[in-house]
Amino acid sequence: MNSSAVVSIVKCPSYSPDVLEAAFMQVCKSAGFPDVKGKIVLLKPNVLSDSPVSAAITTNPELVRLAIRYCRENRAKEIWVGDSPGMQGQNFKPEKCGILDICNEEGAVWVDFTKDPDQVEISGTGNTLHMANVVAKADVIIGLCKMKTHQLMYVTGSVKNFFGTIPGLHKSQCHMHFPSCDSFAKLLVGIHETVKPDFSIMDGIVSMEGAGPANGTPRNTGLLLGSANDYALDRAQAVIMGYDPALIPVLKEAGNQNLMPSEILYPDLDASNCVIKDYVRIPYRKKTGFIRNLILPVMARTIGGFFKGKDHGPEFMKDRCIHCLKCVKICPAHAIFFSEEEQRIVADYSKCIRCYCCHEMCPADAIKVK
Repeated sequence: MNSSAVVSIVKCPSYSPDVLEAAFMQVCKSAGFPDVKGKIVLLKPNVLSDSPVSAAITTNPELVRLAIRYCRENRAKEIWVGDSPGMQGQNFKPEKCGILDICNEEGAVWVDFTKDPDQVEISGTGNTLHMANVVAKADVIIGLCKMKTHQLMYVTGSVKNFFGTIPGLHKSQCHMHFPSCDSFAKLLVGIHETVKPDFSIMDGIVSMEGAGPANGTPRNTGLLLGSANDYALDRAQAVIMGYDPALIPVLKEAGNQNLMPSEILYPDLDASNCVIKDYVRIPYRKKTGFIRNLILPVMARTIGGFFKGKDHGPEFMKDRCIHCLKCVKICPAHAIFFSEEEQRIVADYSKCIRCYCCHEMCPADAIKVK
C-alpha cells in the first residue's frame, strides 16, 4: 500500500449537465483518473434496486452518462456497465432508475452479472464465491458509488459498492458465513482486494441519510468525490457524515490489513472542512467487552444460544407491508415467513442473524431497525 493517497472533493450543487461536467472533470484531474485508451472498461454503479432517481437509492444516471462519455473520449476500446441487485435474477436491467437508457444513448453495454459467473477465491477469507465473470475480463474497473448510510455497516461507500459483483441471491448467503459486523467487513475488504478496482467516483450530490441504504431520506449534500484509493475515499465520506472513521467496520478492517494509506491528500476541498454536523447517521452499537465477545459465544454453543443477539431484530409494520415477500426471499437465515392466519410477516428472532437484508430490500419502508 502506498504511503499516501489523493482524494478529490469538489462542490457540485446539482446534476445539471454543465455543473456536473465541471465537477467531474475536476475530480478526474485532481485524483488521477486511469488511462483507458484501447482498454475494456467496466463501470460499476450502485444499483441496490431499480428505483426512481428521486429516491437517491442508486447512482444518479447523469453521473453514469458522464463516465461513459469520458471513457469514450479517452478512446476506451469497450465500455461495460453493470451491477446485480440482491433480489434480481438473470436479465436484470436498470430501467426505472434511468441507467439502461443512458447506456443505450451513449453506446455502452449493460452486462449481466449473473450470466455464467466465475468461482473465485476471495482474498484473505479462505472462501470461494460466485463473482461476475466480466470482472476478470475488464482491463479497467471504475466504481460509481453512492454516498449513503447503512443499517449494518454504518455507511455504504466505494468499498462496499463492489459487493455487487457477487450475483443476486448469492449475496444473502454471505451474511450467514460472515454474520457479524466485523466479519462482514472482512468479506467486503476481501472482495474489494479480489476485484482490485482502479478508481471510484462517489455521488454525494444528493446523498442518503437515516435508515439507509434503501429506506433513508435523500439529502442535498452537493459534493462529488473521487480517488484511486477506495479506503481513503470511504474515510473522507465517513468524516463528512460526522462519523469517527476508526469506528467504521470496513475502515477498521482495512487498517488491520495495512491497506489504509498513512496520509490522505486533499488537492481541492478537505474532508474536515466539509463535515455535515446534523447528518442523520446510524447510531453506533455499543461494545459489550470480554463477557460477550469471549465468554458468551462458548455459553451460546453449550446451551443452544440462550443469550443470543441482544441487538434489536427488525420490526415489521403490518399497516405498511404490501406482502411482496421480498424480505422472506432475501433472508439468508430463513427466519422470516408470511403467516396466512395473521396475514402478516412474522420473524423467528432465535434464527435472525441481524444482517438487515430484509430492511434493505423492503420497497415499502415497512421494516424498522432500532
